[in-house]
Amino acid sequence: MRQRRWEMSEASVARGDFLLVDYTLSVIEEAGERIIASTSGEGGEPELVIVGEGRLLKALEDALVGMREGESKEIVLEPKDAFGERDPRNVVILPARELSSRGIIPRVGEEVEVNGRRGRIIRIGAGRVTVDFNNPYAGKRVRAKISVKKVLREDSEKITELFRRWFRGLPRERVSVSIQGETVEVKVPLTVFAYGNAHVLISGFIRDLGRYFANVANLRLVEEESVKREGGGE
Repeated sequence: MRQRRWEMSEASVARGDFLLVDYTLSVIEEAGERIIASTSGEGGEPELVIVGEGRLLKALEDALVGMREGESKEIVLEPKDAFGERDPRNVVILPARELSSRGIIPRVGEEVEVNGRRGRIIRIGAGRVTVDFNNPYAGKRVRAKISVKKVLREDSEKITELFRRWFRGLPRERVSVSIQGETVEVKVPLTVFAYGNAHVLISGFIRDLGRYFANVANLRLVEEESVKREGGGE
């Protein structure tokens, strides 16, 4: 049995695996490097990554494949593998009145949304506004430092972290998952309903259960809190 556990811990990461991952992304610029995303820092913790899901850059998910629990890696991504090359066709000149009609007062550097696309105002003049719809990091090389903190093997662990991904900041010890046949029971504190759009978050969690756990047919969500008595008496 000990040998089998050792083999599981030493198994390399494959697509579809559930991992807890630490990472830091920095754009490489002439003036130096600038961190644009990181799981570390105040309040940070390893992030759930389902390899191949597409929540991370594809190049990062590809880099995770073959790594082992506890392993770290540093890679430099060329623009095409990071946020893409800059495309001059994504720099668009719009009449200023088109933005003002939407209640937007144009200011250089401000982010705006036009026809479902997010962009940044880079120039204003002569009744026209120039908006850059390229990703802000397009055309830049990116340094990625990534560590596999834990490979989640048990379904109860995977479901716990999946729930916590929807309810960010919820302490791990406040989520308890048990599985009986096709039914998953998740015990959570009442505080989950203090989250904005809690019911929407729960719906998203249920969709993920159906997506990643074919054997789950039912969810029982149990709200559980201990009752505190004043003075410690009866």
